[in-house]
Amino acid sequence: MLPKRILILGTFGPFGQRLARALAHLPEAECLLGAEPTNIAERLGRELGVQVVAINPREPGSVRHALPGVYAVINTCGAFLDPEYTVAEQCAEQGVHYIDPGETRDYVNGMQRLARAAERSGAMIVTAASAAPAVSAALVDLLDLDFDRIREIHTCLSPGARDQRELAAVRAILSFADEPARMKERGRWREFYYWTKPQRVDFPPPIGRRRGYLCDRPDLDLFPKRYGAQTVTFRMALPWRLFNLALAGVGWLGRREMLHAPPGWLLTLVRLGARWLPTRRFAGGLRVEVRGERRGAELVHTAFLIARDRHSQAIATAPILALVKKWVARGTAERGVLPCVGLLDWDEIRAELRDYDIVL
Repeated sequence: MLPKRILILGTFGPFGQRLARALAHLPEAECLLGAEPTNIAERLGRELGVQVVAINPREPGSVRHALPGVYAVINTCGAFLDPEYTVAEQCAEQGVHYIDPGETRDYVNGMQRLARAAERSGAMIVTAASAAPAVSAALVDLLDLDFDRIREIHTCLSPGARDQRELAAVRAILSFADEPARMKERGRWREFYYWTKPQRVDFPPPIGRRRGYLCDRPDLDLFPKRYGAQTVTFRMALPWRLFNLALAGVGWLGRREMLHAPPGWLLTLVRLGARWLPTRRFAGGLRVEVRGERRGAELVHTAFLIARDRHSQAIATAPILALVKKWVARGTAERGVLPCVGLLDWDEIRAELRDYDIVL
């Protein structure tokens, strides 16, 4: 049987490099790197011994030209803040499976417009294959076995220092600062603003106590439907308190239309600040707390996924790796557009974390 071609698109920073290294020598697959011409992509291709294809991910013709013979595309050309679906659209039309780590609600919900084309062509288009909601949902599924009824789900993601999420958080806050989002609270949809209502979250060592701020993530739409939860929250806690306070200030200024672009001092702080952090700040993790009932009694279960040292980004890449390997090994009979919720169980995700210092 011929190996299945997997095309990875991106700029090949740490996230894309981690995916490429994990898939480059997968026996049943042939890995290709797709990028606009850069020295980084060329060097990585030579190092891994894989072909590099010149692609402009925003140009439909360029993407379409690269798809013949490709089994699946992994698109890491983020930041997935805007509903820009050029790559996914071409895959849906050409019958090529597709996966991305997009984790903003508008982006994930907007992907449904490709459902009809994907069903006609036989493509499986998967978005939101990241720590939230893919890993968080797998943890809720694990805890769900003990509940008769789930009432509340509270998730907090705390990336480690140098996890590349700090700048993404700045961009997201400024993009959505003046737009209220919705979350379900006690059965009713209520509005909130990005990076507000801080709450103390105690993680096991070596992470310790961090301060989580409300964020807009697909979990807020998906979990009430999937689990019947009446309250669902999602928070993010960056590893340094000064980052969190600065971002809260950026959001406050953005909501009052006093700031439209990240100030230079903040970008400098974000880029260089991690160098000053103590070693324990390199640890990151995911906390999922589920509240509900069993046999009429109140029940609370909490799962912590802790990445020691500098391995927290492995949590974010695990759903993509697990799903692509599953497709390569078994194929997929599903067609259409789906978020990466319920497509993987915890054991399949855990298999991608075994080589790292990550514990549940």
